[in-house]
Amino acid sequence: MRPQTNKTENGRANPETINWDPQIYNYAERTGNLKAEAVGVVSGEKHFPVFEGRMVFKPLTKSKPLSTPLFAYAEVFWSWVIDAYFIPAPQYQLALCRGYEAECGKYYDYGTVSPMIYEEGEHLLNLLEFFRAYPDDKVQIDDYLNYCQMFYDYTEILEADYFQKNREIAENLAMQILISVLKGDQNYHYENIAFVCNASGQILRLAPMIDHEFSTYFMFPDNIQRHTYWLDELKRSIEGKSVRPEEYKDFPNEKERRLMEKSATCLYRNLIYIKEHYPEVTATFLENVSRLKRDLLQKRESFFIQKAKDYPDYANSDAYLIGKARYKDHDEEKAAAYEKQYGREGKEISFDLMNCLINYEVQEIIEQMERILR
Repeated sequence: MRPQTNKTENGRANPETINWDPQIYNYAERTGNLKAEAVGVVSGEKHFPVFEGRMVFKPLTKSKPLSTPLFAYAEVFWSWVIDAYFIPAPQYQLALCRGYEAECGKYYDYGTVSPMIYEEGEHLLNLLEFFRAYPDDKVQIDDYLNYCQMFYDYTEILEADYFQKNREIAENLAMQILISVLKGDQNYHYENIAFVCNASGQILRLAPMIDHEFSTYFMFPDNIQRHTYWLDELKRSIEGKSVRPEEYKDFPNEKERRLMEKSATCLYRNLIYIKEHYPEVTATFLENVSRLKRDLLQKRESFFIQKAKDYPDYANSDAYLIGKARYKDHDEEKAAAYEKQYGREGKEISFDLMNCLINYEVQEIIEQMERILR
């Protein structure tokens, strides 16, 4: 079953018609599995079921940090907004895959569905793989670590020889970086950006944006204090204020502490670099984001997320610790302890509250970005 879409005359998504009804699948009726090895700091094989029309079911994962059902809502929301206002993006839709959790214990049977982003005979090459294969003195790829809830500096990537020599692809990446800041992506790391290559390995294009789940505005619906803290961290990185001595002293690991200090200012560096080196991209982004801001004010209910029928509506941001212990650490004793501590159902999601927060906070970030980019 294909997700229902409604396009405008220019072929882009119309945000006024976001469909929050989940698509229903049966795992036994899949046409195949997406068997791709995730190459990165955290490697592993993905076996996501594929259905008719090359539609891939992406489940929420029991061990993914801080995951709640709103991770899926974020995918739907941002895929539509990005496609309607900025650049073409694959459309996500909420989905249920019956029988999947029973077969693959580490995944839930709810998540999203979206089309494959490459064609037959093509494959993806992410930035980590690329710079490992083609080292560049400007990119210290060996220092890269994949942390969620961290922002990444892309100035050295854009300075690399490949992007200096391939202006169009560099401009596409610059636009993706600006959009990632807008959506408050706390996990826009080097493995989430990829080239689409042909069978011989030739780079054809930059892959479209996917993986919108770690959007700050959708995180911690069960704990507003944590939600607000990480929104402030997003604002702080965009503003670029210098890190105060001992500001991140609570991070005992020195390498992680240094990464957090870099994360605290790097979004500002990304914005200033793009503003100076890609003025046309910046102008296009500002024009489109201004239209988005206007519509968030004038058509605000068009952007409201809606409670989906038969879709989970409780959030427990700490439940992933159980899955991490069980499926990644293979430690049943620890899993049982976490189950006792965090095994409750969670807190019912207040969609009214989250809609107010999301609409207001996105406008805040737009205005902050506008001040810097103008």
